[in-house]
Amino acid sequence: MRASVIRRVWTASAFALMLAASATAESPAPPPRPDDLPSPAVETPLPPQRPAELQPPSPEASPAPAFPPSRPQDLPPPKQDVTPPKQDMPPPKAETPPAETPALPIAVSPPLNERPEELATCDALLAGGTVAATRVAPIPDENGCGIAAPVSLEAVILPDKRRVDIEPHPVLRCDVAAEAARWIAQDVIPAMEDGKSRVASISGVGGYECRARNRAPGGHLSEHARGNAMDITAIVFADGHVVTLASRSNDLTAATSLRDSACARFATVLGPGADAAHESHIHVDLEPRRNGGKICQWDLR
Repeated sequence: MRASVIRRVWTASAFALMLAASATAESPAPPPRPDDLPSPAVETPLPPQRPAELQPPSPEASPAPAFPPSRPQDLPPPKQDVTPPKQDMPPPKAETPPAETPALPIAVSPPLNERPEELATCDALLAGGTVAATRVAPIPDENGCGIAAPVSLEAVILPDKRRVDIEPHPVLRCDVAAEAARWIAQDVIPAMEDGKSRVASISGVGGYECRARNRAPGGHLSEHARGNAMDITAIVFADGHVVTLASRSNDLTAATSLRDSACARFATVLGPGADAAHESHIHVDLEPRRNGGKICQWDLR
């Protein structure tokens, strides 16, 4: 019985296989998918041809324009020249340098001439043997300055023929040089020499200089500007020691003798106590004054 069953099952399976193969042979192929189909050709229509009257003219047939083409609206307007016309300017004025203020007053003086009395004084001075001096050329007038008959005083000759040098050599009028030489020989040397040391020279001496008093701008003309004054600073001895005449520590007896003799001989004597400009030296001059007036300002202490 078991074999009978097996046979039936086998027969049924074979029959089923046969039916399946038959069905496969008779069924038609499926239609192709839309993606596999070729795309139909699409024809693009052409635009209609432009009418002849709208065709652009050829360059050869275009007539030349009678006027330039109009400016495009997007271009900026041309710049206008706003520079003002040049005007004829007057030439610049030349700068005038400021006038210099003269240090000395401008004085109108007559020309300097060698007067006979001045020449005679110079001749007597140079021939007297009391000085070593040299005649120099007249100094022409300048703002009231000048000397008609000047000399350069180099030394004073003492009675014993010793020579006392004047350093530096001042340029003076002859009458001032003569009076200064007498004062040095007759008063200064005897008062300063004590028998131990002799005077060798007079130093720090000043003479002619065209300037105002105390060098003040615009001030009165100094007597130095006429060769009428001399400055003395110190006395130098042969042993080397120096005595400054303006020192307040000098021997009072000698200093008093120097001051008194100077004030007797000269019209003006200025030293310490006169003003700040004469604290370091002694000034003497022969300035003429009414009624023979004199100025003596020299403090000893």
